[in-house]
Amino acid sequence: MIDMELIYIGAGGGLALQLLSLLELPNIDKKDRPDFKDLVYYIPYVLNPILGAFIVFVYLKAQTELNPVLALHIGASAPVILRTMASAIPKIK
Repeated sequence: MIDMELIYIGAGGGLALQLLSLLELPNIDKKDRPDFKDLVYYIPYVLNPILGAFIVFVYLKAQTELNPVLALHIGASAPVILRTMASAIPKIK
């Protein structure tokens, strides 16, 4: 049976990664800060937790033994995992 708690923790890892970028806002000039009125800005706050949960789900379906800390790390690194996999796909000439 799939442990939903680990999937939620993976999603939390994906969200935590995005929230870290908000901590940098006080160090950025006001003119260079993102426009929070633009809905496109919020896409990573929705997609990264979904990707984190999905990657943890795939690990669990493969019957990989996960603990909460590992699920958090996998969720936080989900965008990097998917970028690496996508860049490993050979290009058709």
